[in-house]
Amino acid sequence: MQSRAAIRYARAIYEIADEEKLVEEVYNDMIRISKLNRDSFDFKNLLSNSIIDNIDKKKAILSLIEKNNSITEKLLDLLIHNKRVAIISDISSSFIQLYNKHNNIKEAVVITASPIDKNLENQILSQIKIPEAKSITLTNLVDSSIIGGFIIQYDGKEYNASIKQNLKNLKTELTN
Repeated sequence: MQSRAAIRYARAIYEIADEEKLVEEVYNDMIRISKLNRDSFDFKNLLSNSIIDNIDKKKAILSLIEKNNSITEKLLDLLIHNKRVAIISDISSSFIQLYNKHNNIKEAVVITASPIDKNLENQILSQIKIPEAKSITLTNLVDSSIIGGFIIQYDGKEYNASIKQNLKNLKTELTN
């Protein structure tokens, strides 16, 4: 859950990027930040570590997202000034949600016991139908507790074909 501050920063950055016709570039930066936050424990530590100077955090973040633009850099300057660098990942998530809403892009989440490859991702995307969606983005979350199979969540629906769920259903059936 994102804080109100993160949502406000994201809206402001989206409006500025829209005015300057740089929404795509900022979106790409936010995607990189979000991916870093999801995939890198070290990145999370960098954001939450109070010993590391905020200027050093800014340099590290900019070096990690590589092709950053001026709006992203100004956002980091503002966050440093306001001592809010730690919420950059929430801001990136909020920005991505705004971008998706403005471009009619729906999100789907597939939860698996191990990461999926691009081929399987494309097969899953071809099976998901969401009315009025311009396109669908798929996020793969890995949760080894489901043992095997998959769980797909999209458009307020969930399809659970995990082994964990199947075992739970079997247990319920046998005990009744």
